[in-house]
Amino acid sequence: MKNFIPIALALFLCFSSSFAQTTFSKIAEFKIDLLNPVKILDYYPAKKQYLGYINEGSKGNKIALFSENGKVLVSEKLQGEGPNQIVESINQIAFAEDGAIWVHSSHNLYRYDQNLKKTKKIPFRTKYTVSLYSPKKLTYFYENGVKGDNSFISQPSGYSTFFGFTDFLKENLIEVFNPKNEKTYNFVPVSGRSNFSKLDPSIQSIYAPVYSLDKSRGKLYLTTTLDDEISIIDLRSKKKTEALKIRHENFPVLKSSRISLNNIASKGPINLGAKNDNIYVLSDGTVLLEYIRAISPEIYEQKIAENRNYHHFGDPSYRRLILIRNGKQVGEDIQLPYGEIAMLLPDDTLLIKLLNPEEEEDFTRYGIFRLK
Repeated sequence: MKNFIPIALALFLCFSSSFAQTTFSKIAEFKIDLLNPVKILDYYPAKKQYLGYINEGSKGNKIALFSENGKVLVSEKLQGEGPNQIVESINQIAFAEDGAIWVHSSHNLYRYDQNLKKTKKIPFRTKYTVSLYSPKKLTYFYENGVKGDNSFISQPSGYSTFFGFTDFLKENLIEVFNPKNEKTYNFVPVSGRSNFSKLDPSIQSIYAPVYSLDKSRGKLYLTTTLDDEISIIDLRSKKKTEALKIRHENFPVLKSSRISLNNIASKGPINLGAKNDNIYVLSDGTVLLEYIRAISPEIYEQKIAENRNYHHFGDPSYRRLILIRNGKQVGEDIQLPYGEIAMLLPDDTLLIKLLNPEEEEDFTRYGIFRLK
């Protein structure tokens, strides 16, 4: 086991990011003692369990449940041809209300128990063909506010499903499947975005919905990867009730007259532009938008010379939060503690995957932070 670097660790533990009187305070930390990378996607408060996956490289991913202290409770490779496995791509996973696990593949919705044994298979009707290498968080809400009548959103937040459409500008941003009535429907048209007139068809492969659900209030908070507005949508009427304007410090293409690939810096196939990445909604209605700043071609060249696998989308130092309270943006960009946000926990704390910039560690650390 490698040792922490004392100076780097001390700086991290004392970290306080102050922008517009907003600070992060770390209240807990745990580590997962595995050599393989781990990613946590969901949390089940009744048992204080985390759901995520272990990346075993060429062997694929293992879906896993972890204790609140980081112990692996159970892990299984669910993709394959065995009786308990899924042949198609596993795209999204989430805890059900009772602690069971929902697994959404490219063609079906599956339910597994807490021992990761398959208990149900439901055909999932979709117009999009999506196959992901690593699962994302599956999002669902209660249709018409009725608990148990779950409707699942088929597109992972932040992941484009528009590539291949001849005219994605005529598409909707959200597709929903309801297993109870076996119906699929779409809403939130791309044409309804405030910057729609600036959108160019060339961005279809990087244009995607970015959203978060507030189940208690029956609201969908939605923007896109290339957007300067968050829409608040009532899930019963499927209508926009409010729009929150966003002011990014570093998002060059949004200031262009045309949002086009030609106006986004790149290095060959590598996109060097900015993008909205996540939305988090606190219990009091405060909204956090996480976005990735653009990187200049010159700095990218320096980074790639040091690490041939570098991409600024995976560099936490380019991630920022925008804080919106009472419908108005508060202050400027907020820099994160060194790491990447995994999820918002039920008590309004943020679970952040901690990354040591000085050394590659043979375990995975997570910290729990409160925003003040």
